[in-house]
Amino acid sequence: MNRVRDVLTRQRIELLDRWDRQLRAAASAGFALDAGTAEVLPPLLDAIDRALERRFRTVPPGTPAIQAEARRAAMQSSLLGDFLYDAVLETIPQLDEAARRGLAGALAHASVEVLVGGALEGESQRRRREATRLANLAHDLRNCVTAARLAMDLMKRQGAIPNTRAGRLLESSLRKLRDGIEDTLLDEALSAGGLRTSSVRLAPVLAHAHSAASELGADDKSVTVLLQPRRTGLSVRADPRLVGPAVRGLLRAALQVARQGATIRVGAVAARDKARVAVAVNGCRKLPGNRLPDLPALALARRAARAQGGSLSARVGPDEACEFRLALPRIQPH
Repeated sequence: MNRVRDVLTRQRIELLDRWDRQLRAAASAGFALDAGTAEVLPPLLDAIDRALERRFRTVPPGTPAIQAEARRAAMQSSLLGDFLYDAVLETIPQLDEAARRGLAGALAHASVEVLVGGALEGESQRRRREATRLANLAHDLRNCVTAARLAMDLMKRQGAIPNTRAGRLLESSLRKLRDGIEDTLLDEALSAGGLRTSSVRLAPVLAHAHSAASELGADDKSVTVLLQPRRTGLSVRADPRLVGPAVRGLLRAALQVARQGATIRVGAVAARDKARVAVAVNGCRKLPGNRLPDLPALALARRAARAQGGSLSARVGPDEACEFRLALPRIQPH
C-alpha cells in the first residue's frame, strides 16, 4: 500500500486541479456546490493517506519477531472487521445503533481471537521444528560422547591410558558433557509439550540405568550399584522419552551424595495406583542439620514426574542413609 500512497502524493496537485475544473464546470452549468462539499477533496486525500499509513504500514526492519507479528495481526484484524461489518450492513441496512456497536465489538473480538490463535499455532509449530532439530543434534552428540567414553575405557583396560589425574579429568568432563546433553533433551521434551504417553515397562528402564552406573561415575567413588529383584510385570503410564532420563537423574543424584565405597540399591515396587522407583544409598554425605546438598540432577526429573501425573521425593534417614523416590501412574495388571 505504500505504492498507493506514493501515487496519491504524486498525483495530488493534478487531482486537485481536475476537481477544481469540475467545480467550475458545474457552477457554469448552474449546479454550483456548497462550500463544504467543494472543499472536501483536500481533507479527504489527507484522511486516505492517514488511513493507508495506519492500516497498511510495513513493519520497520529490526522489529522483534513478537512485535512484528502482533502488528500484522492487528492490521489484519482491523481489515477483517471492517469487511464483515460493511457486508452485514449491506445485507441488513436497518440495524439500529446499539446493534451496530454490538456487531462491531463481536467482530473485533472474533477476528482477534482467530488471528492470535493462528499466530500462537504458527509459533508452536516453529518451536516443535526447532525442538526436533535440537533433539536430533543432541542425540548425535550423546552417541559421540558415549562412543568416546567406551573407547577411553577400552584403552584404559589395554594400558594405553594410564590412571593419571589428566585422564580422570577427561573422563569426568565427558561424563558431565553427556549429562548436560541428556538434561537438554529432557528439558526440550518438557518445554515443547505434547507428551506422548504409553505403557512403559520399568524392568528394562531400571536395567539400563544399572548398566550405565559406571558411565555415571560409580567407579570413580568405588560405589557398588545393586539392582533389586525385578518386578517384570510392573508398568507405568508415561512418556518413554522421559522415564529413562528421570530414573538416571535419580541415580546421578545418589552418586553425587554417596560416600566413597557406599552401596546404592535400585528397585521398583507397586504402591496403590502408583509404581515407585527407589534409589537408596546406605552411606550418604549430608549437610549440617541432616540435610542433603543441592542436587541439580533432580530438577528435571521432578519436572518430568509432575508433567506425567507423578511425583519425586527425597528421604533422609537419621543415620547415613538416604533415598530418592520417583512415583508414576501405574498400569493395573489385567
